[in-house]
Amino acid sequence: MASQKWVRMVTAQTPTNIAVIKYWGKRDETLILPINDSISVTLDPDHLCTTTTVAVSPAFESDRMWLNGKVKVRFLTIFTFCRILLFGSPPPPSFCVAKWD
Repeated sequence: MASQKWVRMVTAQTPTNIAVIKYWGKRDETLILPINDSISVTLDPDHLCTTTTVAVSPAFESDRMWLNGKVKVRFLTIFTFCRILLFGSPPPPSFCVAKWD
């Protein structure tokens, strides 16, 4: 089918950010004041960054994702779960949702 041959691909690139002192919550909810100060360093994206590419198509058996040029399969479970939530379709027989108790 001609309508089933499209592929949508999106790539995003983001600089690496390292938290030196992390944010630990709010000491005052009304004034939105943090418990502690936080400091982070953002590295130069020309030297160190993350590149993520996602491709979807009705012709694919499953969505595809690359993180820094390497195929990442573990994120596909998340994509499948999002599709179930969005479209209300039943999960495929091989789909498994981890429980977090």
